[in-house]
Amino acid sequence: MELLRQIRHKVADSISHLPRYLCTETVDRKSLEPDLWGRGRKASSCAEILAAAEKPNAKMLLFSSDRLRLDVAIARDGEMYSWVGGGQFEDQSLGDLVKQGATSTGAFGSYLQAIFVAEAANFSFKGEGEWNGRHVLNYTFRVPLERSGYTVGNRAISRLIGYSGSFAADAATLDLLRLELHTDAMPAELEMCAAETILDYTQVRMNNVDFLLPADVNMRIVNTDARESRNRTVFTGCHQFLGESRLIFEEQNPTSTPEADSRSKTVNLSAGLKLSIALAESIDLATAAAGDPVTGRLTRAVKDSSSDLTIPKGTKLNGRIFELRSSYGVATSLEFGLRWEGIELSGANHRVELLVKSAVPGTARLPLAHSKLQEVTAEFRPDERGVGFFMLPEIGKNYRIPVGFEAEWVTLLAVPPVK
Repeated sequence: MELLRQIRHKVADSISHLPRYLCTETVDRKSLEPDLWGRGRKASSCAEILAAAEKPNAKMLLFSSDRLRLDVAIARDGEMYSWVGGGQFEDQSLGDLVKQGATSTGAFGSYLQAIFVAEAANFSFKGEGEWNGRHVLNYTFRVPLERSGYTVGNRAISRLIGYSGSFAADAATLDLLRLELHTDAMPAELEMCAAETILDYTQVRMNNVDFLLPADVNMRIVNTDARESRNRTVFTGCHQFLGESRLIFEEQNPTSTPEADSRSKTVNLSAGLKLSIALAESIDLATAAAGDPVTGRLTRAVKDSSSDLTIPKGTKLNGRIFELRSSYGVATSLEFGLRWEGIELSGANHRVELLVKSAVPGTARLPLAHSKLQEVTAEFRPDERGVGFFMLPEIGKNYRIPVGFEAEWVTLLAVPPVK
């Protein structure tokens, strides 16, 4: 218990002195479904589903997968997110930014604060052991519902959940190495049976001081339909906000400084202009992620008669991958979401908002060998303004969306300058 007190004090000291800092997080997400042929009849209750999942011969089939890449800023009042390299942190949750699929927050301080600092958990010592070649002290803990701040939810509802878990600390240094959390039984309205999170921590040196930061987070959610969501999150490039660093928030005026003026302006293009845009670089599914920036080029000149502006062929556009989701079955298919955000004119990046032409086959063209083109279905969705979704029905294992992937887009009304 004396060692536990020292471990808790060390964790509390680390998170109380954490500087403001930024990390890039990459999340690999998988959705799996049970192989009913190998499992027999479909389980009908959470107890049956969880018991079946723990059987040695249990087999899960990969249903879909995708990858996200975001920047996360950590300050005393919590975590803030933006797409990687975006430079602007919006006042919204991670779920609102990502929209679909399982996400999690709290790896940087919330879990540690709740378990090691607040008087919410009950602890038990479970002995010494080895972990990754290190001599460790093992403890278990439990946080009951009435003292829990752990929230689990979907897009409609959220609920507080009690939880339990374990952790391992280095026996020599008392540094926290691994933390595991397991939820109690879930309310039926969440349509989840269980959720577990495993966090591996490391010491990171910033400004000549060592801090405890997450290096790797694995999350597993088992749903009431027996499907599972499995996320693995890794954090890279963590660095402190120094005196000259600035964070730009969405509600602030992005044209209020010379730096912002050079980064993004607004060009008043007429609505209804047709822009044919081709990717300027390939997109490798093995490494690319939703959130990654992409560039494109106009494949033909565009004349805006209302402003007497001609945009020449080859003009560069800056955009971002919105989605790269592979689905598996008889053949692997890909759903590719793309949003163009800026066009480079007169040495400045001007904000634009474009709409992919309506969901008609042939609005996108995929270059093939021998100068052939494959038509690809494109669609827009009212709840994802400015995003074009492209459906590629059959792709190979090591597929790349090639340079020259081209689609027709239409300008919407120009985004007015922020006042």
